Amino acid sequence: MAYSFERTLNQPHAHLIGISGAGLRSLADYLLDSGWTISGSDQTISLTLQSHFQARDVSLFDGHLSENIPPETTLCIHSLAIPESNSEREAARLRNLPQFSYVKFLSKLINEQTGVAIAGTHGKTTTSLMLGHLLKEADRNVGLIAGGRMVGSEKWGYAGKEATLIAEACEFRQSLLELSPIYAAVLGIETDHFDCYPDLNSLTDVFRKFCAQVNREGCLVLNADCPATRIAAEAATCTRQWFTLKEELDIELRETDMLWTISNIIRHKEGVDFFVTSHTGISAMLQAPVYGIHQIQNATAALLLALQLKVDWSDITTGLMSFPGVERRFQQRSHRSGAIFVDDYAHHPSEIRATLNALKQKFGETARHVVFQPHQVQRTEALFDEFVTALLPAEKVTLLPVFAARETVDDRVESVPRRLVEAGNRQGGQFEYCPSLDHLCSSLDDSWKNVPGSGGEVIATLGAGNIDRIYDELPGFIC
Repeated sequence: MAYSFERTLNQPHAHLIGISGAGLRSLADYLLDSGWTISGSDQTISLTLQSHFQARDVSLFDGHLSENIPPETTLCIHSLAIPESNSEREAARLRNLPQFSYVKFLSKLINEQTGVAIAGTHGKTTTSLMLGHLLKEADRNVGLIAGGRMVGSEKWGYAGKEATLIAEACEFRQSLLELSPIYAAVLGIETDHFDCYPDLNSLTDVFRKFCAQVNREGCLVLNADCPATRIAAEAATCTRQWFTLKEELDIELRETDMLWTISNIIRHKEGVDFFVTSHTGISAMLQAPVYGIHQIQNATAALLLALQLKVDWSDITTGLMSFPGVERRFQQRSHRSGAIFVDDYAHHPSEIRATLNALKQKFGETARHVVFQPHQVQRTEALFDEFVTALLPAEKVTLLPVFAARETVDDRVESVPRRLVEAGNRQGGQFEYCPSLDHLCSSLDDSWKNVPGSGGEVIATLGAGNIDRIYDELPGFIC
């Protein structure tokens, strides 16, 4: 279902400032499906993004210049990282073009449809895409705007014929408070976004406000094993569906609440088998080609939302089994040298721990080599000790300079990871520093000359920046 601008403008044309961002690139696909014309700009546009959008007749511009905005543009949408002083935003103002931040525009879409918002510190992208997949497998035609792309999919986002839209609800700068969905999930709350929240209490308070905004006729899916989530959920006025990994849980349920217990987990090289059982006696056995306990929690949240959207258990069961996975979320890449790469977006200590545990499930051992590109100096400094502890189980760790998203680049992008190397080595690890992605590519290329074809070395590339660039620049990847 297209946003109402399509009904009020003869030829809707949106210019997206910051189109490389996870939200805007997905919104671009959604609007293209809805019949809009799209143009966009950014400081850096990857080859993958260029190829994708050029195939969809999107005009792309490198850098930000006032003349980038095409004459036929009817409105501009910008990421939160784009300031008012941006030359394109100033040009739009002089032309009296309506301007929306990404989250403001998303709120228009979510709040005028049956909105499904996925919130939480971790797991938003996977859960959103998993829910979208379950609905598609059940022949439902809904829309989706998410921060990632399913493996094998051509699009990051898509529009549907139904007036239902799934979207991520990001906590950055309290963005999620713009949304008033019918259905929502809070997957867990943990300290993060230190440029916005000084402590866990301030972050939890924002989630509490979000829970209160879920439509009272709707439903909220919640991680009962997260203390902060339980505090936030007290503000909810809708029905609540809880999930837990614990056999016994001390939780006070409201009359309309449902508690689902995840049990009988079997982890193997092809994925996981598990049961979900409600406190009222409903039980189902499920299988999914995913790795790690965190992915079982994501799958449970997705299936509980699918049930609220009237998807049958049989469609949920088959849909989970056919889920292809998400790009940059434990995505396996094989190299002709025999090395096996796993690329993951992990950029928080909890996510690193979860990914290393998943690697052990999949490959039977801890990754021999972890390459980590820290994301934001502030986050890395605030969680410094936790990062060291999370990385120590790896046999070898390579630290890259910090990807300074939304930060002023200074000498800390190098000094902080160098300190991580020193701290890791003091605690018995084998940590090293690599000054750039170019050096990493050269180092890996040289080392493969000495790796037997049957060696099967497991290398994990972790980070939310541009570390995945190596897969475009290094030759020899089979998939």
